[in-house]
Amino acid sequence: MSTGNQDPLVTIGMPIYNEERFLQHALDSLLAQDYENIQILISDNASTDCSGDIGRKAAEDDSRIIYTCTEENIGATGNFRRVASMAEGKYFMWAAGHDEWSSDLISASVAALEINSSASIAFAHSRWMGETGEDDGGDIDYPDTRGKSLLGRFFTVFWGSMHPVLSLMRMDYLRQTRSMQGFAGADLVLLLDMVLMGDFVHVPNAWWRRRNVRSKESHRQRMKRYTGAEFGQAKSTLDRRFPLLRLPASLMATIWNSRHSLLQRIILLLALLPLMPVRYIVGVRKANKNSQQ
Repeated sequence: MSTGNQDPLVTIGMPIYNEERFLQHALDSLLAQDYENIQILISDNASTDCSGDIGRKAAEDDSRIIYTCTEENIGATGNFRRVASMAEGKYFMWAAGHDEWSSDLISASVAALEINSSASIAFAHSRWMGETGEDDGGDIDYPDTRGKSLLGRFFTVFWGSMHPVLSLMRMDYLRQTRSMQGFAGADLVLLLDMVLMGDFVHVPNAWWRRRNVRSKESHRQRMKRYTGAEFGQAKSTLDRRFPLLRLPASLMATIWNSRHSLLQRIILLLALLPLMPVRYIVGVRKANKNSQQ
């Protein structure tokens, strides 16, 4: 897709399933961006509500939108991979069908990646909101990794939230990863893969509001959701019984397959090994605490 615009093409991939309540609002927010050269790919995961009607109408009304629909539900992670594989732009961003963005988010993020040629992701200020748009849970802070050592960059992401997975990415870097894999914790693996290739750069002033459309979950409830058929992250009996089993091996493989020196990879692995169980315990306690608030 080409608009004749000299600015780099940005592909926004929107994997959706039954998003009729907020889909039009999310599309309006993206279409209001002050950056013109965008392509919005809607990948409908065989929705059973009116999402398809909204998506098809939006594509008819605006040539920047392309609507496609799977014949059957391929799981959330499968749909994330599908829409990323269709992307044509220099930069790419996954976008949920229920969120909203400041009108300068794309332009500011592109500018940050153009200036910082080795950066892999540009992320904006983010904040949770409830179903009716009210503030819900406060700001999600995330530090800029510029100026940090390789070890510092890696563990900034390791201990951070997963919000940058829905930020603007350099597409040629994303293609070097295994994209969104089919197991619980795959978003962390993807982000660590990206930060091993380049910095995460904070974009000032622009913002993104993430709508909280689920009830608060304990760790056990979250794992049950991850291993359900709708999410598509449990392909075997082993995955269903031990949803995080593949995560440690994938984290270590991500380090080992990176392009850093042998010494740097060994240092990262030695630093990671004792921290993996700590990260798990912290994550369980945080999820359980949040579910009770």
